[in-house]
Amino acid sequence: MTTKVFISWSGDLSNKLADAVRQWLPGVLQFVKPYFTPSDIEKGTKWASNIAGELESADIGIICLTKENLAKPWILFESGALSKNLESSRVCTLLFGIDSTDLKGPLTTFQTTKFEKSDFKKLVKSINNTGGDSKLEENVLDQVFDMWWDKLETQINDIIANHNNAEETEHRSERDILEEVLELSRLGARRRSAGFEIHPEMLMDLAESSMELQQVIEMEGSKRAHMALRRMQKPLEHLMRRSDHPEIYERYRMMRNESRHRTFKVGTDDSDES
Repeated sequence: MTTKVFISWSGDLSNKLADAVRQWLPGVLQFVKPYFTPSDIEKGTKWASNIAGELESADIGIICLTKENLAKPWILFESGALSKNLESSRVCTLLFGIDSTDLKGPLTTFQTTKFEKSDFKKLVKSINNTGGDSKLEENVLDQVFDMWWDKLETQINDIIANHNNAEETEHRSERDILEEVLELSRLGARRRSAGFEIHPEMLMDLAESSMELQQVIEMEGSKRAHMALRRMQKPLEHLMRRSDHPEIYERYRMMRNESRHRTFKVGTDDSDES
């Protein structure tokens, strides 16, 4: 029996940590087949044909969280999809350098696992329990886990120590993001008027670009960009509500509400900008 483990991540650090877990798991539990997308770009372009199927067929979901990706659209979207297809006991947030008290919104509904030996071992035991005839006896699992743990712990610690935080805060320019969101909005309007369904990956591109723009505004501050974002939100929400994927709108609405007060504060602080 094969257990399919969907490993969710977003951001450079989370990517590397998730990949380390992906490579490590089958060494301990050989019946485990992890699913891991190699890039955020692939997540956007192949969602409908690839990732959706993997989300639906997963037996276990592991959501790799760092302080940089707690509100990332893909983390929230994939966690929501996992929660629809799996029992809550089979979806776990794996915490790297953060505590359960740092979690907000839907992420608080899942069981949490801190990346430390005793807690992570409980997660591995939970995965082992899904193995059916391939399941390891508890004493065997204890021995195998102890043998492999040091390798994973060393690799994870090296990744965190060598991580360049500047990569996490790298943003496109406000103009680039605005142009992308406007183009996606026009494309959505044209397809709707022509009678075509709006595909979920396009809606997620719109949501991600809008949220990324909001993050840029929060960091850099710009009255003009703030006003443009507010004008853009109504037609964007209209597209989402008219689509056949209301869950995407709900995720976007939740993320926007959580960060709205920060965006408005930036707009207020910039009120004297000429």
